[in-house]
Amino acid sequence: MECRDDLLETAAVLDALALCHGQGSYLPRPYQESCTAVPRDVELRTDASDVADQLVHHDQQHGTSTTGDIPAGLEDGCTASERDAVRAYARREWITRQERWSGI
Repeated sequence: MECRDDLLETAAVLDALALCHGQGSYLPRPYQESCTAVPRDVELRTDASDVADQLVHHDQQHGTSTTGDIPAGLEDGCTASERDAVRAYARREWITRQERWSGI
């Protein structure tokens, strides 16, 4: 569970930071390094979805979801909506965890 807690916390922080930078695109998967500069907001959203994807895979493998409705994990060629879905899942999991801890 400690691994999941770390994934959940990291996913929540990255998602919150990404939300502060608004909506937008993601880097393609798989990403090929190039000499072209990548905007920080795009990189941040991509990182947020990648960590959220790790949480999704962990919950699928260990059955540790608290909200259910686990989205499919990300694959090469995934869409922005699939990336949004794993981030939204991590957000729901975080909110549920905070509500349970605070007794709401």
